[in-house]
Amino acid sequence: MFAQVLMLACGLVTCEPAVAFAAPSAQRRPDCAEWCAMDSTRATTVRRARTATRDGAWNEAAELWRDALLVDGRRGADWLALGDVLVHADRHREAAAAYQRAIQVDARLTERGTRSVARAYAQMGDDRQAVRWLEQALRLGARPAELWSDESFRRYRDAPRLQSELRRQVGRSDSSHPERVAAST
Repeated sequence: MFAQVLMLACGLVTCEPAVAFAAPSAQRRPDCAEWCAMDSTRATTVRRARTATRDGAWNEAAELWRDALLVDGRRGADWLALGDVLVHADRHREAAAAYQRAIQVDARLTERGTRSVARAYAQMGDDRQAVRWLEQALRLGARPAELWSDESFRRYRDAPRLQSELRRQVGRSDSSHPERVAAST
């Protein structure tokens, strides 16, 4: 909310319409002073979000992370942080969306993001989506031991789709050792 007010105020001061929420192609490039103000606002909001997170004020932290992302939504780590506080606030559907956005913004976060999306769906009881995202996490290289040690995923251990994905992975990694493939099936 604070970020929206600031962006509108910047538009009024410069006598130009505030275009912070328009399509990226319609946005004008901010000048140096405007960019510094936006960056300072984002930094202050992120500090406040981290403090609220540390204090366990999950809903307040979620709103602060959203405000920071309104100023600059190009940081995947910020989307992960938003997802994490939303999970703590039991807002799992929103958390899954935030984790998915983190994956879109920063491909380096794909492995953690897919596990987090799966966990959010598992915690809201959407088994079909949880298994789908767990399958994706396994394809991306998540170690089964990491997944099964997470309490949220224990009930999915025997899901046929996951078992077939595990057999495919074992087949790929152990193709030079046929006895390991036979022992794992």
